Amino acid sequence: MAALIDSKRNTFFGLAEGRRERVLLRSALALTCIAGSTSAALPQRAEPVRIERDGLKFELAALSQDQVRAFFLARGFAAQQVEQIVETACLHRSAIGSAFTIAEAPEVRVALTEWQVAAAGKEPHSPKVREDWETVWKRPDIPEDAATAFYWALFPTDQTFKPTDYNWGFLTFGLPPGTVFDLRIVWRTDGTAHRTTIEGLQCAQ
Repeated sequence: MAALIDSKRNTFFGLAEGRRERVLLRSALALTCIAGSTSAALPQRAEPVRIERDGLKFELAALSQDQVRAFFLARGFAAQQVEQIVETACLHRSAIGSAFTIAEAPEVRVALTEWQVAAAGKEPHSPKVREDWETVWKRPDIPEDAATAFYWALFPTDQTFKPTDYNWGFLTFGLPPGTVFDLRIVWRTDGTAHRTTIEGLQCAQ
């Protein structure tokens, strides 16, 4: 797992073991509940986007604003901080991993910084990853447990998957509510790059 928050406050690894486990468990349980309820909350796209090709297994769905508020309020963020996330994050939940099932199959690497978010009238940009949120996490008014939960809820910036491996996490695309955009994704199978574009995604509104 990637290195954790580098701030003047205690990092996640500085927390007592029992406290760390509680933070991780709460985040994992919340992600599981959200994954099961997203489709019903978003009538503009009734089903998640799913891709399975060239070693990649991928699922993506937008979260409603109410789901975003509920998750982050429950993690300890203040209402004003939560509204900032709602208005700027364009938060989606994802499940990404290897579609390979044979042990000898090649590894699959996903680096979010290689992806591009393209919306009309805006410069293409990469998704907003863990490192981009560090300025938020380091603010003294953000509770430590809330910052830690935010970190672990986001999909890792760069991850390599062995056959059958997968991970869950939020993706943030840095767009206002209601924005329609295309997502150009890249992944590498045994070093070979593959690309596809998902058209007509929309931030919840």
